[in-house]
Amino acid sequence: MKRKAFTLVELLVVIGIIAVLLGLLLPAVQKVREAALRMKSTNNLKQIGLATHLYADQNGGRLPYLTSVPTHSVLLLYIEQGNLYQKRVSEFPLIPLYISPADPSLPTRKLNTITSYASNAVVFRQQRTLESGFQDGTSNTILFAEHYAVCNGLHQDIVLGYFGILGITRQATFADKEYGDAYPITTGSPPFTTSSRPGLTFQIAPKISECENRLAQSTHRNGILVALADGSIRILAAGMSESTYWAAVTPDSGEVLGNDW
Repeated sequence: MKRKAFTLVELLVVIGIIAVLLGLLLPAVQKVREAALRMKSTNNLKQIGLATHLYADQNGGRLPYLTSVPTHSVLLLYIEQGNLYQKRVSEFPLIPLYISPADPSLPTRKLNTITSYASNAVVFRQQRTLESGFQDGTSNTILFAEHYAVCNGLHQDIVLGYFGILGITRQATFADKEYGDAYPITTGSPPFTTSSRPGLTFQIAPKISECENRLAQSTHRNGILVALADGSIRILAAGMSESTYWAAVTPDSGEVLGNDW
């Protein structure tokens, strides 16, 4: 018996069904991938936060003091990378813990001293301790936040000032007056906190061309990951109010965080 071949219409129907199935499957695959990247980034921030606590435990409760030596450089001693602390930049390997796998700004050319996580300059540019330096509460204060490793051509550098400047770099910080960042301003009684540049908080997965150096950037679309001073990790949703976000950046201004915290 002669076998009947597929007609053009039948073939188009099959192709259409396959296209619909792929259309349904791809978003699910993308969600799983994004969740995996977010989990990895969460773990990175968790380890950085734990390293900060280890530093405090071994230094009389004091946190790293952000001067010419970036916080990330000091923490090398506490993430099992102590052998790198005295190395020259030319010998410096890329540190996976400091890189978010979801960071779209990572350059194709190898830059060993960049990071996808910035330290809170409001906290680290003053000498403070975990015990007495957080009147607002360690669970209400951000220590580290996601930040594009390269933003508007500036590299977020973990060794700037200690090993010298290579290329166009800045310390890996946010809310840093020294770099012209947006930073919190607290006024009034009861205290109320706003941004030094009204209306700005953080960016949610901006395009590379829209990256704003004055702010922290999420590498994920559902919010920005931050490490708090109590060692926990939180995701701050897009649309968080200016007052709540900047109040969480300050460690001792006495504000009450909003319901969107």
